[in-house]
Amino acid sequence: MKKFAWFKHPNDLSNDKRLSALIDHEGGRGYGTYLYIIETLYIQPDGKLSFQQLNTMNRKGFGKAYMEKIIRNYKLFVIKGKEFESTINYNSPAKNSSETTPELPDNSQETDKELPNNLETLEEIEEVENNDNNQNISNEYRKPALAHVREDKSREDESREDENRKNDFVVEKSDDDGEVQAAQNAMPPFRPWRELIDSLTENSEWKDRVCMTSNFSSLLNRRFKEALEIFKDHVLLHGKEKNIDSREEARNYFNNYTKEPRTSQALYATLLAIDARQQSAAPPDLHRYEQLVNGRRTYLGCPIPDDAPPRPDATAFWNEATHSWSSQNTTPKHSEHHT
Repeated sequence: MKKFAWFKHPNDLSNDKRLSALIDHEGGRGYGTYLYIIETLYIQPDGKLSFQQLNTMNRKGFGKAYMEKIIRNYKLFVIKGKEFESTINYNSPAKNSSETTPELPDNSQETDKELPNNLETLEEIEEVENNDNNQNISNEYRKPALAHVREDKSREDESREDENRKNDFVVEKSDDDGEVQAAQNAMPPFRPWRELIDSLTENSEWKDRVCMTSNFSSLLNRRFKEALEIFKDHVLLHGKEKNIDSREEARNYFNNYTKEPRTSQALYATLLAIDARQQSAAPPDLHRYEQLVNGRRTYLGCPIPDDAPPRPDATAFWNEATHSWSSQNTTPKHSEHHT
């Protein structure tokens, strides 16, 4: 194979059954490591790499032991002695990778050296596998040693998962040289600052406390959503969007906004105007001179018949004789007298 400046990447590469198995077991890291190896293979004059060259390919995220695991365990490379090449010819004119790659035997049949899936952190086993002077070590020693290391690794993985759940971050496994990869924060999904402010209505207990500590508790509680919209304008006007990167930060900022004299007075005046405007625009309540007690219409403690029209004013009383309302505010009609 001659040296290529590029190679064809089939758009259905991940559907190849071997690559599907790789992704199922190793995820995105395994797929990325495989492509990293392929890229390096295709700049070699003969299209081959030796296991010794993995030392020079070793870099952050691509440990030697992990690369060797990908090479040996997933039938994606043909291993010949200390060298290997890709089973898939990416510059073949065939339509896709599945048409160009016949089924191959396990690499373990050719090399008798398939690596266990947990090899990545098992330095002791790798040292035994790679040391030509230790070929005569008995199976009686190797099997208990492998079982012991796997048991230790299982306990380490459980401990690491517990720690990750507590601290909400993932620690990268160590590579074959024992160098620990930097911890990578697994941040929760990013939420825009506007969405974080909108979420303040979800915690009713916190909302009630904020309203109680303000100087206009009833008004703020009644117009809380409008207050959040006004607060958004305040944040945008003062360029504080980047400061609100969590729900806790949104709570603290809004709480201070409702307490600081200058901003709280401005908020109070705006909410008061909104309240007055909406109340004046709303149609009058026809039953505003009545009281609803246990689902029954009443006035001054007296029941109102179900078919009675709304009480017209605060002085009206129900006249059973006429089956109508009588009111002091109604001018009585005088009958005409003829002489």
